[in-house]
Amino acid sequence: MTSLTEAAPHIRSLVAMKEHADDGWSIAASIGAEPSMHFPEQDGKAVPEEGTWIIVVEEPMTELRSRFRVPELSMWRARPHQLNSGAITVGHGKQAAKVYPKQAVIATPRGDLHLWPHEYVVANRPMELASDPGATLNSLGGQPVLDEEQLFYLMSRGIPRHEAVMLLFDKVTSLDFVYVTFPKEVTDVLVGAGH
Repeated sequence: MTSLTEAAPHIRSLVAMKEHADDGWSIAASIGAEPSMHFPEQDGKAVPEEGTWIIVVEEPMTELRSRFRVPELSMWRARPHQLNSGAITVGHGKQAAKVYPKQAVIATPRGDLHLWPHEYVVANRPMELASDPGATLNSLGGQPVLDEEQLFYLMSRGIPRHEAVMLLFDKVTSLDFVYVTFPKEVTDVLVGAGH
């Protein structure tokens, strides 16, 4: 059992880190920077090193739009990216640290797309969304993501479609090359959510 005295340095360190993040948020806002770009974790939009599923709520105006349009409110596997410019300094003296802007990156059929935190939300239950009867799993290579015969077989045995999709989803070799779209009636209702 750890005493409070032994835990105190660790607790002080955690409190200091939290204060630096809070200071950083204020600093970013005071200099006209968008705080969520530097501290997406404070809005629940951090993308971990191993990646995470995100839903694109706003398609950015980039050159990629002329070659591929990101479907409205589609779900993608994202990886993190930290810029190497635009840092703000948080803390003072030896405790000072530079914090660089962060983005989520998705692989589209026509190339990588970098998204700012205001352009996406992190999907909390991606497998539930992907297994929705109206959801379509798309492959970047244009190949079917799930084996339709296996899906039909499982469903013919009385397994509901959403459960069958969940069972077969494990067989997808690389989730980084899959994105999920939803029916228009669903996306029409949700337009503007997450902003």
